[in-house]
Amino acid sequence: MKTKAFIAICTAAVILGVGSYFILEKESKIDIVEPEVKAEEKPTAKKVKEESISVLQGSRGNYKIDIHQAEDLRFHISAEIEVTNESKSVWEDIGFYFIPNVTTLENKYFMLSSIGEAEISSIRNKDGEELSYKLNDTMLYVTPKSDVQPGEKTILTVEYFLKPPVKGQRLSRIHNNIYLALWYPMLGRYTNKWDLHPYYHVGEFYDTGYGDYEITYELAREYLVASSGEDGEPKPTISGKTQGANIKDFYIAFLDPEEWISETLKANDTTIRYFYPYDVPDTLHLMIMDAQRAFLFMEKNIGDNPTKELDVVANDSGMEYPNIVEVWADPGRHERVLIHEIAHQWFYFMVSSDPYEESWLDESLTALLEGTYRTLRYDSSELGEQLGFNEINIFAERNTQQEIANIPVTEFGTDLGPVLYGKIPAILRDFFKERGGHEETIKFLSAYFNEFKYQYVDTETFVEFFNEYHQEDHTEFFKEWLLLE
Repeated sequence: MKTKAFIAICTAAVILGVGSYFILEKESKIDIVEPEVKAEEKPTAKKVKEESISVLQGSRGNYKIDIHQAEDLRFHISAEIEVTNESKSVWEDIGFYFIPNVTTLENKYFMLSSIGEAEISSIRNKDGEELSYKLNDTMLYVTPKSDVQPGEKTILTVEYFLKPPVKGQRLSRIHNNIYLALWYPMLGRYTNKWDLHPYYHVGEFYDTGYGDYEITYELAREYLVASSGEDGEPKPTISGKTQGANIKDFYIAFLDPEEWISETLKANDTTIRYFYPYDVPDTLHLMIMDAQRAFLFMEKNIGDNPTKELDVVANDSGMEYPNIVEVWADPGRHERVLIHEIAHQWFYFMVSSDPYEESWLDESLTALLEGTYRTLRYDSSELGEQLGFNEINIFAERNTQQEIANIPVTEFGTDLGPVLYGKIPAILRDFFKERGGHEETIKFLSAYFNEFKYQYVDTETFVEFFNEYHQEDHTEFFKEWLLLE
């Protein structure tokens, strides 16, 4: 995630990286998916807790969303949400993120350069009765007609209008392209309360659980559609439906067919759909090969990814969403960002954690996987590692006031990048290097992934699993950079 900050590197490092790339590519012994870490070599580890936060989702939302676009590009959206209380508490209200609210004139977040439109017209229950609600910043609290008991389901429908801001943050309009990120009422996570936070522009301030999605759309003109669901062959369309099962949140982009070209490639059972600006098509095939190579490696060596489609949108960004990523179009920035965002499909999406309180669990582990994969792909020698971890090392060498990783993203300030994308992945890399090399990193990440796939992990659970995996107590090692009870 936040890979825009991750690419601010010095000229000397760029020259080193480019030069080393061509040297190591000739010497690499690794093809599309090598080196393989065989299944029988992966140590097993037992569950660390009988009842862990990792298996308690707290709340689940299943969505049926209808999108209708007017000629002025304004969207009328109807979101029917089936909410399940998976906690042990009785709910007097239901908490959502409604992030488009901070794009409006009345509530505009100070970092946004332009305003958009977002107006809720009604919230009703399944009987059509109006429900009262409170909306403050990103936080939407809806009061049902009766309390929601543990295990109980309730259905509500949110009707609203939406027009993304021009060149917004994530939720955005650029030329004739519309990027719907964080665009619908997103059910919050519930522990002993609704864990909702105000908008923050660095890192992820929001946290959502898994759910099923069905999105239908009627558009004012033809677009190419890329999304978290299964969209099929890329071709201009004015209407359609897309679905996704057991995913954390849903992203959908409507791309001007005159500005984009696309290519598809198979990676095992997954179709990679690549969308690239039409004016630089000569590098497209090389870039989609990078995506295929990284996906195959991670699926074979970390764990199975059941998605039928992975979309890549080269819109000069760096962001991960379930089954779709945004990457840089610039070939010089492309490869590392692409690998990082694809790695997030394993650590953020399929193994979930709190990105506000414990962002290191997805960002630092993803950076570790990114750097390790690049090292193994080029050459596991010192020169290969120098290239594979180049940007990570540059971040790690920066002076920081903050050394602790599991603090809220709002408390890092300018240290967020150096700590999460530099110091922590470098510390973990060095730990595994002393205990078997880069292949040992892959073995551990695979064991961790397969233990907690589609579950929710906190820092204490990770540390317990880490100790169990190594059959040694490394708690003091973690206390140097984590707050532990």
